Amino acid sequence: MEANNPYLLSIIIPTRNRQPYALAAVNHILASTSDEVQVVIQDNSDSNSLFEQVMQGDKAHRIKYGYSPVELSFVDNFSKGVELADGDYVCMIGDDDGINPEIEEFVRWAKLNDIEAITPEIRLNYIWPNTGISYYKKDTGNLTIVDFDLSFKFYDPKKELMKLLNSGGQNYLKYNLVKIYHGIIKRSLMDEVKKVTGRYFGGLSPDIYSSVALSLVTNKVLKIDYPLTIPGVCRKSGAGHSSTGRHHGNLEEAPQLKGHTDYQWSTLVPRFYSVETLWADSSIAGFYEMGRFDLLKKFNVLRLSAYCYLNYRQFNTYTTENLKKYRFNTKQSQFGIGFKLVANLFLGPINDLRVRIINKLFRKKNTVLLYTDVTDICAAEEQLKNYLKSNATSVADIIDKLNNK
Repeated sequence: MEANNPYLLSIIIPTRNRQPYALAAVNHILASTSDEVQVVIQDNSDSNSLFEQVMQGDKAHRIKYGYSPVELSFVDNFSKGVELADGDYVCMIGDDDGINPEIEEFVRWAKLNDIEAITPEIRLNYIWPNTGISYYKKDTGNLTIVDFDLSFKFYDPKKELMKLLNSGGQNYLKYNLVKIYHGIIKRSLMDEVKKVTGRYFGGLSPDIYSSVALSLVTNKVLKIDYPLTIPGVCRKSGAGHSSTGRHHGNLEEAPQLKGHTDYQWSTLVPRFYSVETLWADSSIAGFYEMGRFDLLKKFNVLRLSAYCYLNYRQFNTYTTENLKKYRFNTKQSQFGIGFKLVANLFLGPINDLRVRIINKLFRKKNTVLLYTDVTDICAAEEQLKNYLKSNATSVADIIDKLNNK
C-alpha cells in the first residue's frame, strides 16, 4: 500500500450517546478484519467514555478516535469522521450497523482494478432487540436476508442523477448512485467534493447529499448484488423512529436541524420535515453546492408535491403554498399544473404502491429469510456467515465473475 495511506480501507462510524451499539460495532469489525482495515470513530456524545472502552484491546492501534464535546449536526459529525480517515477507500456505517468481513477482500480487488466506487445492494436488515417495531412477532433481535444472485453492472452515475431529479429527489436508493454510507468509495473522491463545496457533507441528510455530490465527480460506479455491510436499526435510530411513526412534523422540530444555525431550506420543497422532504432538500443542496444549477432546473417539484399530498395531508397548506410559488415562478396555468400533478401522482406514489403489490404477489416464498433471537451485531454477522456457507457462496465468486467479464 502507498506510504501515505497506511490502510486499505477506513470504516467510519459517527456516533452520539449510543455507546453500547458503537462498542459492539467496533469490536465486531476489529475481530473480523486484518490490520489493513482502520476503524474511525467520530464521537459526539455527552462524554468520551467510549474512548476507554474501545482502546483496551490489542487491536486498538487500528482505531482512530475523534471526540467533539459540543453537539454537532449530523452533517458536521459525518464530515469530521471523513477528515480522520487514512484509508485508500472509505465506507461509512451507523453505530448500530455492521459489516460482512469479506468487504476487505473485495476492496483489495477494487484497488488492484482501479475501481472508483462500489455500491452493494442492501440484502440484509438487522433489528436490534427491544427496538419497538411492531412488524415482528418477537422483539428479541431479527435479521432478514434477501436472496442475492452475485450479478453486477457498471453505471454512469450522472445518468442516474437525471432519474433522481425527475423523481423529485425520492427513493434515491433505487438509483445507481455513488454512496459512502453503506457504499465504498476512493477517499480521493471525497476530497474532490470538498474542493468544490468547501466541505465533505451538506444538507440535512448527509447520505443523500453525498450521493449527489459524489455522483457528480465519479465516472462510473460498480453495483453488485452481494452484501458487504449489515444495516442495523436500534430503538434510538432514525429508522426506528420512522417505523414507529415518529419521523415527520413541523420543520422547526426536525431533529436533523440540531447543530445547524440559519439553515437555508430549499424554496422548491414544502416547509415541513418528513423522509420525502428531507431527501428532496438534501439532494437539491448537493446539486446547488456543487454548482450544478443547470441540472437543478430539471428537479420535478410536481412529483415531490404528489408524495406530500398523498402521505402528509396534515401539511397540505405547506405543499399548496410551495406549489403556488412554483407555478408563479414557472408561469404555468393552474389547469396545466393540476393536470401534471395528477400525472405525477400516478407516476410516483401510486406506481410505487403498484410495484410493491406486484413484488409481494410474485415473490418466491423462500426469497426472504427471517432469523429471530439474533442478540447483537456479532450474532448477525455469524448468521450471515452460516447463510453463505450453506449456500456455498462467497465474495470470491463475484470477483471471479468480474475478472471473467
